[in-house]
Amino acid sequence: MLGVAPEDAASIGTLQMSSPSPRISVVLPVRNGEHSIESRVIQILEAMSDLTRGATEVVVVDDGSKDSTPEVLSELKARYPQVRIVRHSRPRGLEAAGQTGLERSTGDLVFIQETDATVRIEDMRRLLRMSEDKSVVAARAESTPRPLSGALIRRLRAFGTHAAKPLESASETAAEKTSMQMIRRPHLQKLVSQRDKHYRLKGETVHSTSLESA
Repeated sequence: MLGVAPEDAASIGTLQMSSPSPRISVVLPVRNGEHSIESRVIQILEAMSDLTRGATEVVVVDDGSKDSTPEVLSELKARYPQVRIVRHSRPRGLEAAGQTGLERSTGDLVFIQETDATVRIEDMRRLLRMSEDKSVVAARAESTPRPLSGALIRRLRAFGTHAAKPLESASETAAEKTSMQMIRRPHLQKLVSQRDKHYRLKGETVHSTSLESA
């Protein structure tokens, strides 16, 4: 078994402790999300305060919303200095919104939510763990929560006539598929082909049974 001299071990420990945490950008596309974007942004800010010690910014790209989303975003920006707002004058699609956010972000690690949906924090946690391997320059997490099985619903009904109804409704809501990409900025140019400047990464699909919105 190989060992490390005490003085070398001390030096290694100092390097590890002094290594700064990467600056992180989270890109959230939104269109006509006046009733949901505030909770999405706050969810991300709270989660990142627990997941990383590094500086964090949330870049919200408004893809030509026609409702009061711009006003909600202005209020969020006034309350949270970590929030940055970018707006498309007309709808261009969520993929284009993600691309705009990537271009405007400043983080060493950029997380891009691919859908206009609630972020699964567990996906971010998994991608952050993957980023600890410096050889990983990009990754993608995709989650498809499974609705509750019919057998489980029937068992829940046994506890009362109406016991299963809220769970059935919540289960259907939780079944929305979400996906997120992570890109390491110093390697961004290597990921961009000459023929297609959009980021396209293959990912792993994760199935879970959960009634949580995150």
